[in-house]
Amino acid sequence: MIKTAVAYSDITPEESVPLMGYGDRTHGSEGVHDPLYAYAWWLDSPGQDPFVWLVLDLCLLSVISMRELSRSIAEAVAMPAERIHISATHTHSAPDVRFVSRSTEPWARRYYEKLITRSAEAIDEARARAVPSRIEVRTAQSDLGVNRRDARSRIDPRVVIFSLLDESGKEHAFLFHYSCHLTVLGVDNYRISADWIGPVRNELEGQLGIPAMFLQGAEGNVDPVCRGALDMADPDQALGSSFRVMEETAARMTRALGEGRKSDPAAVLDRVEVKGRELSLPLRFGGLEPAEIQKKIDDWKEKFSSFLEIPREQVPESSIINALVKEHSRKRGLEAEEVRRWVAEQFTYVSFLNIYKIGGEMIDAGKGEVLCPVQLIDFGAVKILGIPMEVLLDVAFDWQRRFPEELALIAGLFDGWIGYLPHRDNFEEPLAGQLYETVCSMFSPDASIRLLDAAEGLQKRTG
Repeated sequence: MIKTAVAYSDITPEESVPLMGYGDRTHGSEGVHDPLYAYAWWLDSPGQDPFVWLVLDLCLLSVISMRELSRSIAEAVAMPAERIHISATHTHSAPDVRFVSRSTEPWARRYYEKLITRSAEAIDEARARAVPSRIEVRTAQSDLGVNRRDARSRIDPRVVIFSLLDESGKEHAFLFHYSCHLTVLGVDNYRISADWIGPVRNELEGQLGIPAMFLQGAEGNVDPVCRGALDMADPDQALGSSFRVMEETAARMTRALGEGRKSDPAAVLDRVEVKGRELSLPLRFGGLEPAEIQKKIDDWKEKFSSFLEIPREQVPESSIINALVKEHSRKRGLEAEEVRRWVAEQFTYVSFLNIYKIGGEMIDAGKGEVLCPVQLIDFGAVKILGIPMEVLLDVAFDWQRRFPEELALIAGLFDGWIGYLPHRDNFEEPLAGQLYETVCSMFSPDASIRLLDAAEGLQKRTG
């Protein structure tokens, strides 16, 4: 049997912090609506070293920040850093920690130390609580999410539930996997929040008296149903809903979990193997020398200078341009098609900056490749592929098709963040040039296929 447990610790900031998730917020957080947590899942399978899956109520961290955080936590809990894997829930109302491990901002240094300390506490508690257990797997259906590329397109309604039961049959924790953004709250919210997952956990943990841990899936093109499809012609599309709507949205998931937990197990897990590798994936703009990168940035600035009617040197090299383009579109009363064109252009520009210039930690710009770490968490009947990206549903569907007899899941924002990963089919959709995820992605259309082929080969070597 697997020796396992789940524990959690509070990681809510104690001061005002810059928030992450929307490029056009204008100031720091204003208090706390609901707390943020670090959840640790301890797994000790016979014949292998124990490993931990740590899930943080954060939007995202860079791959390097995740690695440095793992190393710092590993020192605190006296275990190998390569046996600690971290993912994010992707709430858009949490601190901006993308580069937190290297930030010199006083708030960031304080918060980074808190992440280390509190994550270590959760891991130590999970390790101390771990007992021989069986893991029962159940599935449920939820209508919480909508495909934001087209509200009529399919989503993955599956909620996959993992119940941890000790040798007496008593449940001591459960986890659930679902694919959906945590974006009920929008750009207009400045209060710290775990978004809809917060009330789900609060309700279930209150009812059951055991930890309830969330595993984020392929949320890349899935928003809560209250947001609907994402139209880049709407300058106010990033505005969110109220905390009341957040509670109502959470209730959808709570009901689905309640029904799912009554069903018969689809599988019982008693072993797990974890194996990873780093892949070189092709970038959308190919290989570029530093001068070529700067030339593309300058060309974009020239375009935006003309459109925004500002000097070129005032065109920002950051996501703040999002707010400038939206405001200028409102001011000029532009037609929808022109707004979509300029909003798409600025998203591509910002993503190019993020990958080729600002955050190119894993990038070989000269070769036009990114080094992408992936992890396969293989329970036999359940195979979870951890990817450091916001993965679109079609990638998850392709992964599932490769294992028709098992549950094959994607864990997104796993061990870092490198951007959006659409499937090759997403680039062939009629309006791909006007849809957020494909205009933002810096990966070539074939990158997802190369990744899945390599991951499938990794599974064969571990089976």
